[in-house]
Amino acid sequence: MIEILDDSLLKMHHEMVVMKPASGSRVTLIGRKLYNTLLAVAQQEMAGVAPLATHTFEAPLNSLLKTSGAHEDRTVAKKYLQEMQDLKVTWESTAPGDGVKWMGLHMLSQVKILVRNGQTWISWAFPPEIMEMVLNPTRYAVWNLRITASMGTYVSLALYIICARYRDNPSGVTSRKSPDWWIDALSSVGSTPDKKRREWRKFKAEKLNDAIDDINKNTDIEVELLELKKGRAVTEVQFTVRKKQQASSSLQKQVVNAELITHLIRAGISEQRAETLIREYGEDLVKVKLEELKKRTTNKSLSPVDNYFAYLRTLLRNATLGVTQAGATGQTHVPLAKAETAKITSSEPEQQALKSNSESDRIRSTLLEINALESSMRQHWVDQAVAELKAKKMFSSIDKKRAAEGRVVMGVLGSKVVAIYTEQTYGVVQGSSDFSSLPS
Repeated sequence: MIEILDDSLLKMHHEMVVMKPASGSRVTLIGRKLYNTLLAVAQQEMAGVAPLATHTFEAPLNSLLKTSGAHEDRTVAKKYLQEMQDLKVTWESTAPGDGVKWMGLHMLSQVKILVRNGQTWISWAFPPEIMEMVLNPTRYAVWNLRITASMGTYVSLALYIICARYRDNPSGVTSRKSPDWWIDALSSVGSTPDKKRREWRKFKAEKLNDAIDDINKNTDIEVELLELKKGRAVTEVQFTVRKKQQASSSLQKQVVNAELITHLIRAGISEQRAETLIREYGEDLVKVKLEELKKRTTNKSLSPVDNYFAYLRTLLRNATLGVTQAGATGQTHVPLAKAETAKITSSEPEQQALKSNSESDRIRSTLLEINALESSMRQHWVDQAVAELKAKKMFSSIDKKRAAEGRVVMGVLGSKVVAIYTEQTYGVVQGSSDFSSLPS
């Protein structure tokens, strides 16, 4: 059996650097990390010697998930492995003129979960085309599994894999591709003909900028976005890639705790939402509040929790705002925006704290919540607010200046940002008079 090490290297053939899910399909972050580990284990075991056509690779599930930055859980692991066997992807090279290598190829040809002496093992095999690339890649990008295991989002993982190829390239830049090509190459969900792609500027603001920060802070390379324009339209995109002189010490940390994600998934929260909660509130607070959620749901004397994600998010939000949760009484806590109309049975200090929240206090709390969001997530709400103000011809030069300077929670613009955020997040519509307390 091959020993799986956190510092194992993977040589990824250039023709496998870009992986695009089939139309409408989705590859999860942990699923792709796990796939990298399966490739590395196979590569170590073969050591350049081709196995028999019927050969399957085997490894303990716990070791595979640990190296991938995940935690042992048969149910969740089966989901990721089944995803890889069922899902079809398109493999591409980033080199000019290379283009698509394989269209609609399964990631795995077979996979089995076995139990030996009480330990869970995984047995798997690759399609012949992939086996050929894994066995003896002639042109390849190489990286440490410890680095890819630390990536916090699917976009940062996919971008790192592409850019790592150019780490030692004399040009120091990736190939030029269209914005749509980059969106497809970095997205975990395959594009569909009947669904319009996200606009490049929105994709950049919502996902790409944070991915670049993730790579620059936590890997062995630094990347920078280059946009080529015709007039004001972005026609081509590429990235500069520089190798860091010294590897960042932050490589030692795990950016997204996959073990915690596994526990959240078992609690009925999707992986995507779990990642969002961890990035927004931090691992430690999420762990504490997840335990509160578990205690609440196991208390049979209380009414059931209808939406675990909403309940946990409210616990986290109130913790960051210094609001005490009323879980000990059995009532599902309600966002502050609904506090006046909600009926909450709690201790006397908690009741007094809620009653003392004036309209302006709740607005300020919402502003704190918006300011605590990642820049890309906050920009999502700002873009909507700007669009609505422009449509109503209310977007003044002052608001334009504030938006450019990042002062987006002030005046009319801030009022609209809070209104849209509150309505879409909690279903509460705020009137314009609610925002008199905003700074101007």
